[in-house]
Amino acid sequence: MIENVYGKIRKVDENRRLIAINVGNKLSYFYMSKGMFRQFMDYFHKNMYVFLKVKRESRIYKNYLVNNVVSIDKVLSPRGNKPKVFYDISMIKTEIKKLVNQERYRLFIDFEMSMPPYRNYQNFISEIIQVGFVLTDTFGEEIKRYQSYIKPDLFPKLSKRTLKFLDISQGKVDNGAKYKELHHMLSKINDDYQPIIYVWGKNDKSELSKLNKIHRLENFINDMQFVDLLSLHKTYFRLKNDLGLFNAYNLYSNQDLDHQKHDALEDAVVTKDVFYWFKDACNHKIKVNI
Repeated sequence: MIENVYGKIRKVDENRRLIAINVGNKLSYFYMSKGMFRQFMDYFHKNMYVFLKVKRESRIYKNYLVNNVVSIDKVLSPRGNKPKVFYDISMIKTEIKKLVNQERYRLFIDFEMSMPPYRNYQNFISEIIQVGFVLTDTFGEEIKRYQSYIKPDLFPKLSKRTLKFLDISQGKVDNGAKYKELHHMLSKINDDYQPIIYVWGKNDKSELSKLNKIHRLENFINDMQFVDLLSLHKTYFRLKNDLGLFNAYNLYSNQDLDHQKHDALEDAVVTKDVFYWFKDACNHKIKVNI
């Protein structure tokens, strides 16, 4: 069972990852995981107020009777009638809801990258070798979808590791588009639609920026709004670990989509589906148990 607890911090034990607050007339101790304590430790000072969700069952931990903290909902410092709020999950969720509800065009995009060989990989630089994207209008209607292989310039011959992992042939990539063509296409989409670009994870954005610099092309990244949908999920649902894209799809759809084949367009379509389910979850149209 989970219960809500709040109060003023009286003691902090960084080594044991404990904080003590007054609950009623009793000093109670609360234990946190390493990641949670590290995330909030800068706020843990005497007289700060914390609002917690904790497990009701107590246990003995290093001679202390403690309750495990499930999540931290709010941290504030009292300042008369205007307390200073340092963290408030309800406010963060409100901002995420505003973001996903924006009436904007959206581009859901995914890349597959080349991988280093098993040996002699010290000077290897990854390159985009496949792209897939879906462009939707403000109502979620599909405008365009696209997929193509991209011919690498720095290391034209793909490693056996890449060919095996992506289950592709060297010939398909050799006949792919040039990176400059992809750059031109994305620049034009940005000029025509100014979409929010949704990706799953941070790698896609960084790879684009890296290749723009390598090819000495205009870095349109600075003019684009990229949103990491994985990061939104971790923040909104307060997940401790990364959530795989296909695992997210399975959670929303109640299906076992276990045939992932590392195809850029398939991943882009799945990212689109996950986004619109996530949007429904933010708007309380569906309930998700993560």
